[in-house]
Amino acid sequence: MNKKKVLIMNLTPRGWMLHYSSQFCNELMKRNDIELKVGIASYHDGSLYDHSTSFIKIRTNPNPLSFVFDSLNIFYHLYFLFQIIVFRPQVVHFLDNHPWYILYAPIFKCIGMTLYVTQHDPVLHSGEDSSLLGKISIQVNKTLRNISDQIMVHGDILKKQVIENYNVPENKILSIRHGSYTFFNTWAQGLAVKKNTFLFFGRIVDYKWLDVLLESLEYISHNIPDFKLIIAGPWDISKYSKLIKKYSDNIELYNFEILPENAYRYFEVSEFVVLPYKDASWTGVVPVAYCFEKPVIVTDVGELPSVVQENETWSIIIPSDPKTLGEKIVEFLEQKDRVVQMWKQAKKWSDRELSWKDIIKSIY
Repeated sequence: MNKKKVLIMNLTPRGWMLHYSSQFCNELMKRNDIELKVGIASYHDGSLYDHSTSFIKIRTNPNPLSFVFDSLNIFYHLYFLFQIIVFRPQVVHFLDNHPWYILYAPIFKCIGMTLYVTQHDPVLHSGEDSSLLGKISIQVNKTLRNISDQIMVHGDILKKQVIENYNVPENKILSIRHGSYTFFNTWAQGLAVKKNTFLFFGRIVDYKWLDVLLESLEYISHNIPDFKLIIAGPWDISKYSKLIKKYSDNIELYNFEILPENAYRYFEVSEFVVLPYKDASWTGVVPVAYCFEKPVIVTDVGELPSVVQENETWSIIIPSDPKTLGEKIVEFLEQKDRVVQMWKQAKKWSDRELSWKDIIKSIY
């Protein structure tokens, strides 16, 4: 049987993009009708990929100065492209939006390769489009949208955005689920849940509205004084320092990058996870929460409502309303039996609806 040759491109193999790419590729490796190679940055450790995965590597360092020198080194690019041409993939699938794709995608197209792209954030989050990185991401997304034969997005709302905002034909866009992250169970320790504890997890950026969550603590403290909010994630928290200091007795702060093998320390001890986002495409926090059998509270924005199950694994709140958010959190803290039932449903729903096997089948 002649196997279809597929090259997966992921030149930013770190953080949540590494989680996504590794699980996507691991499922694709199970297909007997596909020969797979992964184009990836040389600094990745490969630990989350199947041990038999074949990589084509290139030096591209996330450090800005190193990245400039790597970009200018023509020999890196020529050798990388040479290895890809020798492999001769029929399909090249871009999973991230690395700047070099502005150059690579047209080259691949010119030599007859079919191009797929998964666009996780076809419209950038609020506040991200004004930075230099944001402007570059917009250009990369535009290039890949225009040149690709098939575009994958995570949900019908994002599909509609791409059609309406960028005038892309509907038959060029495929709406797919985001897969589960059950591999986080590898490091599970079965830590005891701490009473009245809930979690905010991930990068601390403006669109996630940590300030709304912190403002909701006033209502929560009047009803359940002994609550504990865990904030675990990297980036600047200076704009939230006043509120964090005000409720310091009720907050555990871990302001650094959380490695996958350490996520259990925060999820296992929490009763549920709160995502009070201003806007959203999708988020990897939801499948991680479900992996640890934790229900979630989310805002009614983007694709968040579509990846949760009403009254069983989740609860939707109104964006930008601290009191409504506080009321919902208090409700969860007071209804322990209901939350326990949600724990059980979350994992079952994830296994059923967020299957990588079904996702891969729908694409290939």
